[in-house]
Amino acid sequence: MVLGIAMMAAMLPTMIGLNEATQGARDQDENRRNTNRKQRCHLVATCSLDQGTPELRSQVHNAQIQVGLDRKLYITKQPGSTMAPFNGGFFTHPDFKPNNTSGLVTVTGEETPTLRWVFLDSKTHEMRWGGRPDTEGHVCGPFDWTKDEQYVTLEGWEGFLAVRLEQDDTREHVDSQLGIVDGREVWRLYFDQNDDGADLPPNAKGLEIRLKRVMAES
Repeated sequence: MVLGIAMMAAMLPTMIGLNEATQGARDQDENRRNTNRKQRCHLVATCSLDQGTPELRSQVHNAQIQVGLDRKLYITKQPGSTMAPFNGGFFTHPDFKPNNTSGLVTVTGEETPTLRWVFLDSKTHEMRWGGRPDTEGHVCGPFDWTKDEQYVTLEGWEGFLAVRLEQDDTREHVDSQLGIVDGREVWRLYFDQNDDGADLPPNAKGLEIRLKRVMAES
C-alpha cells in the first residue's frame, strides 16, 4: 500500500503536466479557429463532375460568389459592373446564443460599402442580403463550416444550389441593375433547405454546389 501511494505521488506531477499541456493545446486550437472564423474571405463555387453538362459545369465550377445591387447573390465568372465579390465571413448574430459566430456577413457594392447580413429567403429559397429588418421572417443561420474548415454550411449541411431560371437563358439585353450584358452565364445562389429541390419553377436548371472559403487580402 505504501509503495502504491509513493508511486502515485511520483506520477501526479506528470499527470498534471499532461493535463495542462492538453488543455493548452485545446485553448491554442480554439483561439486559432476563432481567429480564422473572423477572417474575411471570398466564396468560390465548386461542383462535382456528375453535375450537369460540361458546358454548364464550366460556368459554375470555380466561379466566385458575387453580391448584386438587387440584394441577391450570384455565381459567375463574368460579373457585371455593379456586382462586387462576396467579401465577409462568420459574425455574431443576435438570433443565436451569446458569443456565437453563426451569422454570415458581406461587404456590399453599395455607393457606401456596407456590412450586410446574408440570409435565406424562406419563401423563394434564394440567398439574399440586407439589413436587419430585411431578414425578419427568414433564415439567418446558423452558418458554419465543414470539419476541414474549407466549406460553408447552413443549418448543419451543404445544400447550396447554382440555379438558372428560364428567363435567364433568354436574357441577352443589358441589365442595368446588375451591370451585365448577357445573363446566360450568371447563376443565382439558392439553398435546398428541405432537400427536395428547393421548389424550383419549371424549366429551371440547378446544380448542387459547395461554397469554398478563400481568404481575402487584408
